[in-house]
Amino acid sequence: MHILYVDESGDDGFSSKNTYPPSTTPSRNFIRTGPVIHDHKWLSIDRQINQFKYSRKIPINVELHATEILNGYKKIKGKTSSLPNWFGANYPNRNDRVNLLKDLCTLITSLNITLFFIVIDKTNIDTMRLDFKTIPKTKSWEFLIERYNLFLQNQADKKGIIISDAIESALEKKHREFAKATFAQSIHVKEYHFIESILFEPSESSNLLQIADVASYAIGKKHNSNDCIYYNILKDKIFTLNDKTEGYGEKIWPDKPYL
Repeated sequence: MHILYVDESGDDGFSSKNTYPPSTTPSRNFIRTGPVIHDHKWLSIDRQINQFKYSRKIPINVELHATEILNGYKKIKGKTSSLPNWFGANYPNRNDRVNLLKDLCTLITSLNITLFFIVIDKTNIDTMRLDFKTIPKTKSWEFLIERYNLFLQNQADKKGIIISDAIESALEKKHREFAKATFAQSIHVKEYHFIESILFEPSESSNLLQIADVASYAIGKKHNSNDCIYYNILKDKIFTLNDKTEGYGEKIWPDKPYL
């Protein structure tokens, strides 16, 4: 059985002027990213991630979260001030934290995983549509599931499951229902490839969801900030079919106005 771990970067908000300067909120692109592993490889991959933590003296219970690594601080609830997080306290120099994140991307290239990502370009979505606010979330799930299905079709073991970073329970229910409908109704998906719907797990309890976060951040930096420093390290892990990644391991949509 294969396991797709899913995280997202950017946001699903829209600009009233349809302008999205780099590195601002709302972001131009909403991105959903997923590394896939086979369950037979899970233990060895998990141990490799733990070994990375050990080699950097990162406690097992400290989450590998890209923005927290780079920011180096944590907000104090109810206050405007902040305190250094573990990374800020142990890597006070930002350049050292940048290098740590680069090392994490290099770690991803050494793991037995395959990457998929979907980029939803909100500049091409017509905000006069009644459903425009839901499109980044739903379309990114639809396209990711379709590409996961294509990947499974080309494997000896054609069964797969999806594990996503935990969110609000009401939203989890909506996402599970949408995935089940996609399994059953999409002409691009074989329902028998999938076990269950989407399972949700807190990222702090899953090394692979933390890897999904790092990969999603790297892809988000490329598409929302024109910064390829991290993406270029791990791009060779993107799923390729017929010598192509576009449309297979990656999809950027819409490429023309979606009215």
